Amino acid sequence: MYYNLKKEASFIDRCLLRSKLSKILDSCERSKKLIISICTVKKGVLLYYNKAFKEIVGCNNTSFFESDWEHGCPVIDAVELATVKKKINDFFTSNLYRNVFSLKYHIINFCGKRIYVKHEAMLFNFEDQALVLNYYYDISEKEDIEKCIQLNTKCGFTNFKLISIREKEVLKLIADGFSSKQIADRLFISNHTAISHRKHLIEKFKVKNTAQLIKEASKVIEL
Repeated sequence: MYYNLKKEASFIDRCLLRSKLSKILDSCERSKKLIISICTVKKGVLLYYNKAFKEIVGCNNTSFFESDWEHGCPVIDAVELATVKKKINDFFTSNLYRNVFSLKYHIINFCGKRIYVKHEAMLFNFEDQALVLNYYYDISEKEDIEKCIQLNTKCGFTNFKLISIREKEVLKLIADGFSSKQIADRLFISNHTAISHRKHLIEKFKVKNTAQLIKEASKVIEL
């Protein structure tokens, strides 16, 4: 019996889903490391998740998994939520023919743990419904190693340089076009502090302006 197959899924017969995708779901259930879920594209309704998915979310409340939440948004870090939602929605609504995408972001699970995940999604059709198969990889340890280093692309060798978690948050918001005032409001810091973070980032990347900052940072950091 599968760990969860959403009970209230009137648009897709639960038994039909289980019978037609049995081989896929059996593989998902056997996986101990792969974190997997299946949801609808249109509304992001969760249809299925394996045990590893529940463990990383860290929630024992069944109602959470039964509710209609959009593409895992309730557990995405609030600072990154707007950006992640936009990138996911852009992918799902794009006119370009793509059925696979990859994205990195943080989640805050129900135990309060901040986890850095790599999210890979694959679109497929089932009974005239567009579904998405999601894989999540916990890459927090990788981030711990790399968060204190970055490649100085202006030199012919690797240069290591410190960038704090807060500076990375500011950098992501700068890349999304937010002003210092908007960044300050989103991160609950003063406008002066937001401006200082922007200035320090420009100095650390050895660039002259914000445009160059985004260009150089995007080469070494997922923005």
